[in-house]
Amino acid sequence: MKPRFGIASYSFHGLFGLGAMTAVQYLETIRYRYNVEYADIWNHMLASYDEDYLKMLRAQMDERGLTLANLCCDGAHPWDDAEDVRNRNDAMAADCLRAARILGAQSIRFDVGIQTDTATDEQIDYVARKFSAYAKTCAEFGAKFGPENHWGASRDIAVIRKLIQAVNAPNYGHLLHLGNWQGKTPEDKFANDLEMAPKSMHMHMHFEACQDADHLFPLLAKAGYPGVWSIESHKSTNEYNNVAFQLAQARRVITPFDY
Repeated sequence: MKPRFGIASYSFHGLFGLGAMTAVQYLETIRYRYNVEYADIWNHMLASYDEDYLKMLRAQMDERGLTLANLCCDGAHPWDDAEDVRNRNDAMAADCLRAARILGAQSIRFDVGIQTDTATDEQIDYVARKFSAYAKTCAEFGAKFGPENHWGASRDIAVIRKLIQAVNAPNYGHLLHLGNWQGKTPEDKFANDLEMAPKSMHMHMHFEACQDADHLFPLLAKAGYPGVWSIESHKSTNEYNNVAFQLAQARRVITPFDY
């Protein structure tokens, strides 16, 4: 399998926060500074959910030969203890799913939304019903859908396993945030990474994982990870150079690896 590489737009959230990076500038940067073919857009970088804006952004991707590997959506998680927040998030979810369709996203990530370290049966049932509906919508335009082991109960692999079983849809997947699991040791957390690798629709590789690329990445490839290898830098400073280092590490280790 020929490895595919992408760069998450969150990698430039520091520049974005300063007003020095727009979504279009991000597309220009990853295509012509780093020569990758897969975008990975954080929804907060979208200037609007207006159809004309989204079509413009899709045209900018097409012009550069870019494919949207993932639309990573914050604020669209189904669970919240407050009903008004759930309603607001439902509206965001609808906007994000419409944006994903227009932008041609191959996968879409919503958070689970449960802030505690684990989840009740009631919470699992509620999230699974919502996720089933979202997965069905995504299937209509050929995309995968799933959560990320990001925060709260989503970092409990038992919760992720229960959701996989409860949703039980062919296009339901997972966004693998390397090492970001509950666990006592790095070895325990990496065992979860290896378990989830073949089930994952997308991956975010942070700076520390790229430092340990020679150890981690071949094992993930051997485990059967099928998606785009996407760089995500969380540092918020020196972002161009950090991304360059992380991408170079990934390409150096994964490109020649026959899997």
